[in-house]
Amino acid sequence: MHLIVISSYLVAATAFLAGTVLLGVGWRGQRTGALLILATMVSVLWAAFLAYAEWRRTVAINWVLMAEVLRYGAWLVFVSALFGAWPMSGLLRGLRVGAHLLWIMLALYCLWPITGLPQTAASAFNVKVLLVGVLVLALTGVVFLEQLYRNVQSEQRWALKFLVIALGVLFAYDIFLYSYAVLYRQLNISAWAARGFIDALLVPFLMVAAARNPQWSLEVGVSRRAVFYSTSLLVVAFYIIATAIGGYYVRLYGGDWGRVAEITLVCFALLVMLSITFSGQVRSHLRVFLNKNFFSFRHDYREEWLRLSASLSASDTELPQRAARAMAQIMDSPGSALFMRNDADEFVPEACWNMPAPIGLKLPSSLPLFGIMCSRRWIYDLTEPPPLGDERLRAPTELIALTRAWLLVPLVLEGRLIGFVVLARARVGHALDWEDLDLLRVAGGQVAGTLAQAADARRLAEASQFEGFNQLTAFLMHDLKNVAAQQSLLLQNAERHKRNPAFVDDMLTTVANSVRRISLLLEQLRGDAAPRARGRVQLTAAIDKTLGESRAQPPRPEYQPAGEDLWVRADTDQLATVLGHVIRNAQDAAQAHGHVTLRVMRAGGDAAIEIEDDGAGMDDDFIRNRLFKPFFTTKASKGMGIGAYQAREYVRSLGGAMSVRSTPGQGTVFAIRLPLAEPAGDATTVGRPRIAS
Repeated sequence: MHLIVISSYLVAATAFLAGTVLLGVGWRGQRTGALLILATMVSVLWAAFLAYAEWRRTVAINWVLMAEVLRYGAWLVFVSALFGAWPMSGLLRGLRVGAHLLWIMLALYCLWPITGLPQTAASAFNVKVLLVGVLVLALTGVVFLEQLYRNVQSEQRWALKFLVIALGVLFAYDIFLYSYAVLYRQLNISAWAARGFIDALLVPFLMVAAARNPQWSLEVGVSRRAVFYSTSLLVVAFYIIATAIGGYYVRLYGGDWGRVAEITLVCFALLVMLSITFSGQVRSHLRVFLNKNFFSFRHDYREEWLRLSASLSASDTELPQRAARAMAQIMDSPGSALFMRNDADEFVPEACWNMPAPIGLKLPSSLPLFGIMCSRRWIYDLTEPPPLGDERLRAPTELIALTRAWLLVPLVLEGRLIGFVVLARARVGHALDWEDLDLLRVAGGQVAGTLAQAADARRLAEASQFEGFNQLTAFLMHDLKNVAAQQSLLLQNAERHKRNPAFVDDMLTTVANSVRRISLLLEQLRGDAAPRARGRVQLTAAIDKTLGESRAQPPRPEYQPAGEDLWVRADTDQLATVLGHVIRNAQDAAQAHGHVTLRVMRAGGDAAIEIEDDGAGMDDDFIRNRLFKPFFTTKASKGMGIGAYQAREYVRSLGGAMSVRSTPGQGTVFAIRLPLAEPAGDATTVGRPRIAS
């Protein structure tokens, strides 16, 4: 019993310490709140001192009783302070003054043994006086609580209920304890040992009372989840204790069958406990009971909002399924079905959670009930008559026929009903109130926004895929346009030069080149084309290929080659195509009677290519903002607007750069610089003499 007493009061000290910290954090300066914190702090010291006294067993009885008196003084000061808000009769005012004088006098009397004054038979220290005095204090505390609860208005009793219960149990238990001590001149050691555990159980009631009385200036937030699980564990603990007591008496009076019956009873009780613990309906009943009796609001809005956000942002299932489940969890509903508006302006099942919906069910959005759900955000209770007694507003039979259908919750976004959720009947039936309706409306708006955002993202992704396809088509058409332009020029000159062998040879070469380019485009579309390797390319070869293809369109480019062979790393066909884009643009700008010049030179470690025309030129704004912008063209239906962009991007991919100099009315120069590469088959590195082997 020695260790049990120590453990009991240490548990009480820990519980009151936690309560003191919670109250201290939430204190906002009011006197009543400060007195409650003082009372819980004194209770911490009281319980710790009694645990210490039991451990040492050398502490004098007057110090133990002084701790008792001071604890009662702290609680009586707090309770009497609560009377300040109500008028008191003269008798009650006198009782309050007398109670304070009594505990002060008892505290001073506990100091009598250490005063050193001579003690006679008449003035000797008497423990029984203190026991009777503490008993009177406990009785006074009960009277205070009774008067307090009786004199407040009926609507205020809800706020004080748990304070009266907690302190009533504390005072009543001490009345029993000290009555026993006065009558039998000794303490009931079992009751003394259990006292700490019992007082520790009272701390949660005090916290709930503080949370219900904001005028005490104590912002105490009691977690519903903590209360739910704590209460569940407490119920399970009492159930196990009752089972153990029953098993003990069965074994004591059961004779030969006692032990067998005890084991059977315990196992049966454990099976019942596990069945009840894992029962969703039992948990729902307990949750409803706690919300009704322990909290001022039915819902913990912070917890509900966090759970809704977590459900919508999870990735365990598809978003519509998560949305239906999240709405059902708000009302503790075992199932739900989500209906969304489709392109035909009908509401169809989008997702179901433990509530199957008929395949092919469609509800026209023109039904009157959808109008009132949108305009008033009306939440339908399918078990009730239609709103306003109007039969036209009755819900469709298809929805009423759904399994255990209960509520229709609208999903409204920007004044438009985008869908609704059908909730199954909750595990524990209760009448809807303003809290349920407001929370469902707010949650419905959040779910509507999330679903709409997901739908927009899906449509945007589809649009991006189509845009990518359109861009691919544009690049393909650009290359095909160039091929078609070459074939058109051949047909224009064929009638005049068809008997010229040189023209025929040139035409066959051009046609073969066109076929090869089209075949390569088809391979790229099918994904069969091998990646183009960038080898050492003689710049002259790519330029000759380009000039051969652009010779048919006037004006013919004037070529000014470099004085030496220049080699770069590129693909000959792609480099020729890029140069051809730039030359054809120069020819279009210069027109038939203008001039186009192609110059090639070395510029340090780069090959410099300049294509100059004497056309209309461009201003700086056009060069900076529109020249290289994809799909922007000044050639109306004749151009695709990607030639300059494609040329610049390819030059950049080779590690080079493209720049433009232009003056309106004078012409334009496209300058391309490409890094030089070592010539194939030559041991000479650019800029460095070869070392002979």
